[in-house]
Amino acid sequence: MYQPKKSPGSGGTAKDIAPNAQDDIHMETGQVSFSFRVSRQATEKYSLHCHNFYEVYLFLEGDADYLVEGKKYRPTPDSLLLLSPHCFHGVRVNSDSPYRRYSIHFHPSVLSAERRPFLLSAFPTQAGDGEIYFEQADRKGIVSCFEALADCAGRPQPLQSLLLPIYVEALLARIVSMARDISGSAADAGNDDTVFRILLYLNRHVSEPVTLDLLCERFYISKHHLNKVFRRATGTTVFDYLLRKRVILAQELLAGGMSAQEAAARAGFGDYSSFYRSYRRILGRSPLKDRGVLPSFHADAPKRLENVDLGEI
Repeated sequence: MYQPKKSPGSGGTAKDIAPNAQDDIHMETGQVSFSFRVSRQATEKYSLHCHNFYEVYLFLEGDADYLVEGKKYRPTPDSLLLLSPHCFHGVRVNSDSPYRRYSIHFHPSVLSAERRPFLLSAFPTQAGDGEIYFEQADRKGIVSCFEALADCAGRPQPLQSLLLPIYVEALLARIVSMARDISGSAADAGNDDTVFRILLYLNRHVSEPVTLDLLCERFYISKHHLNKVFRRATGTTVFDYLLRKRVILAQELLAGGMSAQEAAARAGFGDYSSFYRSYRRILGRSPLKDRGVLPSFHADAPKRLENVDLGEI
């Protein structure tokens, strides 16, 4: 079982935690995926994606950049990143120096119904709302919460399954307390304000018809400049960004029991055939398999939806 070392009077620092790559940890259930990872390989590009899970990312050590909805972040040791469902994000590793991090993805169904709104209150409801990046998370006991999850990963069943929801709620309670006590550090000041306003517009109108002509007219920008600055800020094109957002929205609507045809229309797809192709390309399966089923890390053992509120936080 993994036993992270701690410095006296702290939750541990980047240099104290998991010095060897073989200490990698992974724990997964249908609605929770927790990991501690060490890698030593640079990546040329951002690995961009979005999903229907909440995500908490704790950076410990390394040389990496985060890209979240067009904003760039350069993390410092023991910094925390909060990612809401549908958030378009990715990481780029800039060198071969050890890159160490914790991450946890979870669906709100793992939280008790009465505490769920409070425990998710630190996460922004849409792109651009609220702080998502916090430094010096070790001062608020966040590192020790991740260490407890790492310890949980080494526990036998059924004890692991009993402890996991408790540890997830303890972590989120610490995060809510931290978010209310301190303000997040600012993102890279070099972010393009025009792109940020375009992203806000796209997220607020994701299911509505959007064209480059409409964006250019609304934001007083040429198509050439729009394509250039949007790709530079987000790592992708306007239409790929919208397509991925719409697929994830459709997945959420399907989980609520909506038919595939209706989910496609509500998510902004003009015809079902293009929706079906896009869904299979991005999620790797037919949308028919996701109707009435919660997003799950265990594709072969989905959990049926049972009065779980996916949207309100």
